[in-house]
Amino acid sequence: MPPIVARQRELSEDASDKVLQKALERYKDDAAARELVDSIRRYSSAPLTTGNRVNVLIDGPQTYSAMEAAVRAARHDIHVETFIFGAGDVGQRFADLLAQRRSEGIEVRVLYDALGSRETPPEFFAKMRQQQIEVREFRPMNVVKTPEVWNFHNRDHRKIIVVDGKVGFTGGINIDSTYESASTSRPGPEQGLEDGWRDTHIEIDGPAVAQLQTLFAESWGQTGDPDEVRGNAKYFPTIAPAGDELVTIVANDSESDDRSLYGTYLAAFKGSTKRLWLTHAYFAPNEELLTAMSDAAQRGVDVRLIVPSFTDSRIVLNATQATFTRLLKAGVRIYELKDALLHAKSVVIDSTVSIIGSSNLDMRSFLHNDEVNAIVISRDTAQRMEEVFQRDQQAARPVELARWERRSLWQRTKEFFVNMFSYWI
Repeated sequence: MPPIVARQRELSEDASDKVLQKALERYKDDAAARELVDSIRRYSSAPLTTGNRVNVLIDGPQTYSAMEAAVRAARHDIHVETFIFGAGDVGQRFADLLAQRRSEGIEVRVLYDALGSRETPPEFFAKMRQQQIEVREFRPMNVVKTPEVWNFHNRDHRKIIVVDGKVGFTGGINIDSTYESASTSRPGPEQGLEDGWRDTHIEIDGPAVAQLQTLFAESWGQTGDPDEVRGNAKYFPTIAPAGDELVTIVANDSESDDRSLYGTYLAAFKGSTKRLWLTHAYFAPNEELLTAMSDAAQRGVDVRLIVPSFTDSRIVLNATQATFTRLLKAGVRIYELKDALLHAKSVVIDSTVSIIGSSNLDMRSFLHNDEVNAIVISRDTAQRMEEVFQRDQQAARPVELARWERRSLWQRTKEFFVNMFSYWI
């Protein structure tokens, strides 16, 4: 089991036990909560860090406001890793802010995914480079730059921003104009494909940020000097405690055999005893995860799932719908978000553990993409996530088993064929 880290040092088993007891004292020494935390820790490859403060951010406007405030306050370096860096109003505003900070002597590095940002004109990034921002492209869709063509489908789907090695952001939100408006604007199925996406991000202040910085350093190193950031102590300052929340950063790397991201999901599903509430935009789990969810519902856990009613990927939505009958029969309550496009990827378990990140619940995320999830052990954060879930549930329509079983033959046919290729979607 990975250790608990406090003030940049690993704690002994006895000290770790005391830290966990203190963190979980609000749960009245709930043995099930402790067992849940231990189970997730066993599957994680990164230490659990103490002394963090986590701020849950909902939708683009709130997230960009927090990000921009952190960027304006930067004193040394700004590191950005994103799947999509769009050239619309949001992307241009953020690029201009980065350029301003670079002109003021702050180091700025930007890593974007070639496939995710394929619609962004090359001139957009060229201008950033002219402004002395270090910009790199992850895995170019070009056989000259990426001769290992079999890796084209392995993408950097992470969303990470780290400022001065002390403040970090991660979650589901890209730098793109689809997030220009909040989902509460209720754009609807037509306008909602381009604006007002519903998503969740978090801001972390505290020692766990070093784990985000490490992930950025490793990704940056794949595109150039491997030790430019990773091997430089100035990007890893001593971070003072900022709160009392326990956080670990769990990542997936397509070139690694580490499967802790998948394992922590599975542990959470199997270890839940009271509540298992999932909000997932691209939900196409494998048999093992589906069984874990069904088993949880059948043993009396309150299992709820919010998914999109419309999406930018119809194939994935059909794969999601292919799971409905089995889950509904097991007792899982399913809701379809109506008036905004859902892009969030989050889970809250037993009012104790929250998982927020970039990873979809599908095999592409677990095996073929670089992903990142933050696992937060905190009643305060869990309560906030439950409040957000309940708000989304109010804006969603329930999927009733009787109605779903009357769906058309065409709908059933789409589910059947998509299910055959669900591994690759």
